[in-house]
Amino acid sequence: MDSEIVRIFDQNMKCIGKKTRGEVHISGDWHETFHCWFTIVEKNECYVLFQKRAEVKKDYPGLLDITSAGHLLAEEDVREGTREVEEELGVSIEFEDLISLGIIKGEIKLDQIWDREICHVFLYECRLLPEFKLQEDEVDSLYKIRLDDVMNLFEGTVTEITATEISKQNSKIVNKASFVGLDSYYVNVFDRIKKRLNKAKGSVQQVKD
Repeated sequence: MDSEIVRIFDQNMKCIGKKTRGEVHISGDWHETFHCWFTIVEKNECYVLFQKRAEVKKDYPGLLDITSAGHLLAEEDVREGTREVEEELGVSIEFEDLISLGIIKGEIKLDQIWDREICHVFLYECRLLPEFKLQEDEVDSLYKIRLDDVMNLFEGTVTEITATEISKQNSKIVNKASFVGLDSYYVNVFDRIKKRLNKAKGSVQQVKD
């Protein structure tokens, strides 16, 4: 996978060339990714789905992460990012069913990786949870966390929250260290999801009135 070719960009998101995935994670070039967040409403509560990255992954093994995400290859456009969902989760979705949450930049710099992403972020609102078939070398399991809880965690008002594994309904306590370190990105995404929920609730209330 490190040999896959991706487009690289300057600070203004202008394409300036191409490199391999392995190279951009060393040199810190901006590159494009596709992020798809799944949510579901149960008993009037919104839950966000997180994947637990496989323990065999090179980067961030065993940590909770975006429901499904991946790099956009040099020859791909954003619409083709849905292939990541099918590959990782075994679920086929239509691009037209996704809700755009916009473009968000994210950056992580560690000793062995400098990851700077131009993230095309989308939301998939589940009416019912689909039948997932996880890609074993990518995803160990899926967890659901109440939106308000995970917002509180990354806004710093709590230090621990509960995550529930959806296949076994097992719950565990998690903290910030349980997630890939994209704190400001998470705050941004969850805020956008919350605003969408509030807008939808307001529209329903207007209809009732």
